[in-house]
Amino acid sequence: MNALALLAALTTLAAAEPATPLAAETDTAHREGSVLLAPKVGFFKTTTPLSGDLYLAAEVGYITPLLERRLAVVVEVNYHRPKLSGTLTDPQLGGFGAPPPDGTYSVAVREVAFQLSAVYRFEHTLGTLTPYVGGGVGLYLHRATADIFGAVSSESDGGLGLQALAGLELPLGPGGLFVEAHYHFAPVDLVITGDANVGGLLASLGYRLRL
Repeated sequence: MNALALLAALTTLAAAEPATPLAAETDTAHREGSVLLAPKVGFFKTTTPLSGDLYLAAEVGYITPLLERRLAVVVEVNYHRPKLSGTLTDPQLGGFGAPPPDGTYSVAVREVAFQLSAVYRFEHTLGTLTPYVGGGVGLYLHRATADIFGAVSSESDGGLGLQALAGLELPLGPGGLFVEAHYHFAPVDLVITGDANVGGLLASLGYRLRL
């Protein structure tokens, strides 16, 4: 067999060989997409006496080429409004024998947060499940409103905070169902609230679409 015939045979054999596992994996990752979109709903409880509250959020993320496409950069915006209410019953509030005034009070703290996180995804390490962990910084915007003895006052504040998260995702359709747990550190320093961390613990679920 001359050299040209040998070269032609090798070219035909290489073309007939199936794709290597690495090539197949890369192709699968490409088909799965790099952009992540996810709505979230959950329950948030602050570290203060404020009550727990419904938590709503939306996430946009990008799976980077780093660390074998396991590292994602995620931006999230979320909202919740915990509150505290009660009644003051001290008879001395009336003074000089007069009946005490209406002693009801309420305090509510509305929070809108914009968070930037790095998330490491352990792709399919638990069978089809993908656990992930992450953390980052956020801009936390607060508005506290107090209604005490019928007098209403409000204050606003904004500042940086931190968050840590962990989750578990189950593939479904073009994306996956997931559950998450977060811890937020979100300090405020208002007359109504004092110097406090109104962050806390969060449990949420949602559906993450991959584009």
